[in-house]
Amino acid sequence: MIQEQYRKFAEIQYIRGRLDEMFKLDSMLDLDMSGMRKVDARITKYLNKLERLDSMAYELYHIERENIKHTIQRNTNDTD
Repeated sequence: MIQEQYRKFAEIQYIRGRLDEMFKLDSMLDLDMSGMRKVDARITKYLNKLERLDSMAYELYHIERENIKHTIQRNTNDTD
């Protein structure tokens, strides 16, 4: 890999990490409307940045999030 590819890969990983943190905060905290808007704005910012950087990474991130939701829902239904 050349240096530009490493930088792109590192930036994608950084953005994915930040998105995971934002989604975790969004689900854990009980925020007022202003706080929710701030978190949603940050999520949107990072999603847009990921899409501009690499559209394939953007699509894969959405697929991964949906798979995680499906797995959690399936495990919750299995324990009930």
